[in-house]
Amino acid sequence: MDAPLISRKLARLARFAAIGSGLLLMASAGLMTAEILMRRLFHHSLVGVDELAGYAFAVAMAWGFAQALFMRAHIRVDLVYLRLPSRLQRCLDVLALAAFAGIIGIVVTHAWGTLAESLRLGARASTPLATPLWMPQAAWLAGLIFFLICLIALLFDLVRALARGDWDLAADLGASESASRRI
Repeated sequence: MDAPLISRKLARLARFAAIGSGLLLMASAGLMTAEILMRRLFHHSLVGVDELAGYAFAVAMAWGFAQALFMRAHIRVDLVYLRLPSRLQRCLDVLALAAFAGIIGIVVTHAWGTLAESLRLGARASTPLATPLWMPQAAWLAGLIFFLICLIALLFDLVRALARGDWDLAADLGASESASRRI
């Protein structure tokens, strides 16, 4: 009996995170619409809408990255890749996921440092809302960490499939979107 794929379980969570991110962006758009209407109709502005929209965008992006990973929506340049033998493509898939995880690991490390510094300083936004910066930074960092976990899980499942010689599953897990259409 094959062990369940960790990445498939995380893909379900990523879908819920993407839905939540979409709802957050819709709420942000609604708030911006209310701001515009209030300014236009009543000559009164809602304070901090642009600030909150910026936080919402950053948080939604971070939490949406994992769904983009599982949908294969991240950009890959396949000019040479598509002309290579499938076994070499799978090796490149491992290399690409490992490099991606390494880069996101660096981003997470720096984001963690940013959050730690904000907490240490008690930093607040220099805006009328004076938002404690740890709040949006923590939500942003959590999304980045979730994305990193998803990358590592997908890489683990891909390497495990290759080690078992399951080339079809490996292609399903790691191939680029344009390559998977050809498989």
